Amino acid sequence: MQKNLVGPRYKYPVSDAELKRRLEVTQAALKKGGVDCLVVQSHSRIFDSLIRYFVDAQCGNYGSSLMVPADGGMVYIAAGSENLNAQIPPWARNVERFAVVPYCQHFAFTDHSPAKVMEEEIKKRNYKKIGFAGLQMMSYSFGEYLTRKLAGVEFVDFSARIQEITAVKSPEEWELIDLSLRIHERLLDCVPALLQPGSSESEIRAELEYRSLMMGCDTPGNIAVGSCKPGGSSKFMPHFRANRRIEEGDIVSVMLEVSGPGGMYGELARTYCLGEPTQNLIDLFEAAKESQHAVAAAAKPGVTGKELNRVFDEYIAQYGIAPNKRFVGHGQGYDMMESPAICEDETMALKEDMLLAIHPELEKNSEFAICCDNFKVTAEGANLLSRFPQKLFLLYDLKS
Repeated sequence: MQKNLVGPRYKYPVSDAELKRRLEVTQAALKKGGVDCLVVQSHSRIFDSLIRYFVDAQCGNYGSSLMVPADGGMVYIAAGSENLNAQIPPWARNVERFAVVPYCQHFAFTDHSPAKVMEEEIKKRNYKKIGFAGLQMMSYSFGEYLTRKLAGVEFVDFSARIQEITAVKSPEEWELIDLSLRIHERLLDCVPALLQPGSSESEIRAELEYRSLMMGCDTPGNIAVGSCKPGGSSKFMPHFRANRRIEEGDIVSVMLEVSGPGGMYGELARTYCLGEPTQNLIDLFEAAKESQHAVAAAAKPGVTGKELNRVFDEYIAQYGIAPNKRFVGHGQGYDMMESPAICEDETMALKEDMLLAIHPELEKNSEFAICCDNFKVTAEGANLLSRFPQKLFLLYDLKS
């Protein structure tokens, strides 16, 4: 995929035609639901799809808000020096008003600053039915202000409909996904050289984060490392707890979940053995891999995440492993995790051209194994996209 710059500093933007497609399919859904506009907000770089999907730009660290009307151009609200009718920057395509407001989450006196701009815009257009999406991404002060001040307006949760739209990837989005997945593989290729005795888990993570940015990734997202002696658990540690130092003979698990050039997330994880793994770990990894492929084979259009979760639970029961209590996998895109999820509560049905990360995490006899890869949903099931070998990496063999 060639860089096609929009403005002198913008890399890997999607085309005008792709942004137009996204806007038009959303506006059609709004009209079908009798909704005058969609209102969204995000404060997270790993869950900012409701901003980036429409304007192809990451939300700001102070949060960004967006109105998508059923007709016409969008309204974007960002933090900065006040200019309620700022010049629209080159990247803000399909935006007809760009408002900049000084606010910060810590300053209570700015709690309603972006909401007041949105309120003004809704009143000016005389909208009567507003769709919210991504309620957990929206601040309480923003949503509460709008619902309180616009007493004559009906507010509806439009999240499920938007998730159905964003989960199905276009050909141009698949190009960005391919870029992301290939970088995940290149990053894991670096891991054996980093696993030197004496290095800490946090140092390995920091090195992978640095390399991800140097390879053109947008956001490191979730890079995690866990280590243990043979027979222990190499579950991933958050950075501030990743203080164990690697020793000869250790087992090390590495998880990569970064957004590649252009912003699409992928996910890849493997385990590395600096010494002889136990037979239990070998068997546990094989069970994780086999359960992953059982779920992928069942991942056909019309099947729900709840049904895939049942496939997983039934498969691992033969190994004496407890049923899933979190997520066996999930969709990905501009969000690190997006619908559909593979869990007991997911009712969203799969469609062709969805991107899934399937990552069984199994524990037995105090040991931990994971097999994590990306898949594309097709009519015949989900096809494996990752090209990285699905095995335990026995690094001590390389030294002999």
